[in-house]
Amino acid sequence: MNLRFYSVLTIALLGSLTWSSRAVQAKSYIAYISDSSNSSVVYWIAKEAGIFKKHGLDLDTIFIDGSVRGIQSLIAGDLGYSGAVGTAVINANLAGGDVAIIQSQMNTLPYFIIGNAGIKSPEELRGKTAAVHIPGTSADFAMRLALSKVGIPYKDIKAVTLGGAPQRLVATVNGQTDFTIVSEGEKLQGLKGGLKVIIDMAKLKVPFQFNCSVATRKKIRENPDEVRRVVWALAEAGHFFKTRKDESIKVMQKYTRGLDRGVLEGAYAANYEFLVEDTYPTLEGLKQTLDVQALTDPRAAKAKPEDFVDLRFVDEMKKSGFVDKLYGRK
Repeated sequence: MNLRFYSVLTIALLGSLTWSSRAVQAKSYIAYISDSSNSSVVYWIAKEAGIFKKHGLDLDTIFIDGSVRGIQSLIAGDLGYSGAVGTAVINANLAGGDVAIIQSQMNTLPYFIIGNAGIKSPEELRGKTAAVHIPGTSADFAMRLALSKVGIPYKDIKAVTLGGAPQRLVATVNGQTDFTIVSEGEKLQGLKGGLKVIIDMAKLKVPFQFNCSVATRKKIRENPDEVRRVVWALAEAGHFFKTRKDESIKVMQKYTRGLDRGVLEGAYAANYEFLVEDTYPTLEGLKQTLDVQALTDPRAAKAKPEDFVDLRFVDEMKKSGFVDKLYGRK
């Protein structure tokens, strides 16, 4: 072999080693699945306050509209983790996707049906046009549940799928649709835009797996230490939110593209109330969702809430006393 051959071989090997190193060190992503002021703040803070880095994570956030799409990207291997809601996790697993909830942020449905001022009662929603999210999202489930509470089958409204809360709100304020479903921040914007609250789902305090984080079981098997650090980092981000209001609202302003401070104050108060400190998922909420889905899907009737969660990391975190120390209880 001549010198030229060795030089070419060396360059090739160095190129291969460089590629391999980049592959090993490649940045991982966690998707937040709503740009609403009430849905993704823990992920935003974990990044902006440097909490992911503090826990040794090279983890960046990326926006994917809707937990169904987030979980699809997760299963495809494009993400390390995704935000989600319980309905999407259940549907993904029943369809063969091997994903699990690793931690939770909110365990109830903090939603409001708002609409034009001409709608005098919930019963008048029948036949009206609604701005809705894609099936399988929490907003979709909450809309169907709210309508069922007032005796209106979903088929008796004119549903227009528009996506996230900001888009649904704009369509309703502009009169393109008659009503929609939103959380606290968008509710306040809607009231300023002349809309009214028709149904307050938050008052019902329905157990529901709202904001939660999901990983594939393959990720959990192969890299449990990283998953553990993600769970602890998100718990710390929740604590940061609850104890550093002004800084948290600045982060919310950045990701909601400068929403009015008054609106964000209301969203902050709602988030403060609903964020769970120990980050345990709600098995009761998952069971209730399964009970509803079992009416139309026999696979749901055979499933158990425990099939959709992996609690080892929140269990370890509880035993360690980490959350109690964050909140000064120890």
